[in-house]
Amino acid sequence: MRFTNIPGHSKLKERLATNIDEGRVPHAQLFVGEDGSGVLPLAIAYAQYLFCENKQGQDSCGECRSCKNITAFNHPDLHFSFPFKLISKKNELAKTYISEWREQLSETPYFDLQDWNEKCAIGNSQPIIPEKEALEISTKLSLKSFEGGVKVLIVWHAELMNATAANKLLKLIEEPPDKTIIILTTNQQDRLLKTITSRTQLVQVKRIMDADLMEYLVGCEGLDSERAKSLVVESEGSYLKTRRQMISENHHQYYFNHFQTWMRLSYQKKVVETFNWAETISGIGREQQKQFLQYCLKMIRQCIIGNYTDMEMVKLHGEEREFMNNFSKFVNNKNVMQLTKEFNDAHYHIERNANPKILFTDLSIKIIRLLRKQ
Repeated sequence: MRFTNIPGHSKLKERLATNIDEGRVPHAQLFVGEDGSGVLPLAIAYAQYLFCENKQGQDSCGECRSCKNITAFNHPDLHFSFPFKLISKKNELAKTYISEWREQLSETPYFDLQDWNEKCAIGNSQPIIPEKEALEISTKLSLKSFEGGVKVLIVWHAELMNATAANKLLKLIEEPPDKTIIILTTNQQDRLLKTITSRTQLVQVKRIMDADLMEYLVGCEGLDSERAKSLVVESEGSYLKTRRQMISENHHQYYFNHFQTWMRLSYQKKVVETFNWAETISGIGREQQKQFLQYCLKMIRQCIIGNYTDMEMVKLHGEEREFMNNFSKFVNNKNVMQLTKEFNDAHYHIERNANPKILFTDLSIKIIRLLRKQ
């Protein structure tokens, strides 16, 4: 992660790089800001610049051994600590979830607790950083660095340390091991111990300026200016929100294509093709399957609205509207309740880890029958 890869914050990035260039590196820093503003990416880019063997123009080179190791999130002297769900005494350390952590960072360093919960299948449980994790941190940092330089610890969402863990981290900040840099990140500074915040140098990460986000979307994401502008308006200075919106739009088209194919195959009683389709949809991932079923429910509702109310109330446009105009005649008062029930039941069972191939095959058989009810 290079500073160049992060939208906005030009003055802050310059200040962070200058501090390293001039040897002014505090042993404990607190990066405060929303996840979508780039708190974690900035912390990682800062660490990469610190380790880089060939710094160029106040940014890391991205090519040296250290940079490549950090890009793969396996540099031996860069340590991460983060909140996770306590299941048993066997998983009281963040390293239990290190594979999921690296996978999430590789997908995007712009994520929040909701994304992290989904990645680790935490559900509605509140993740924490427990005492045993704080002891593990202390042990790691007390050892000599693998490569003879500094050791860096990044604690993501440090406000989720429990009281005992926070006090142990405080002791580490007060008496840091030699050549150790500790970076805490949070979006809720007031939840941290005041004794911790008073002993760290504050780095305030503000929302991304609209012009900077616009420039990034056009220059790095390859969007046209009109599309980028519409995304920026909704972003509230958060690249995370922008990214979610882009993914949502891509998924929306994907879901429409699948819904259209599924309904056509079902109505035409193309059983073999329908079963092949069920096998395809069973491989897209459980969260996407749930979202797809919600999309199906939305389309069924829009068909009923179009059939029994003013068409102006239909919230569909373009090819979705065109398909609904033709398909809605097969959704009526004789099958709509059962169709709705079947999609809702399927969503329920997917949440509870039902076999998706069996589920979508069974659901397809039911839809073939229901679409014939006139």
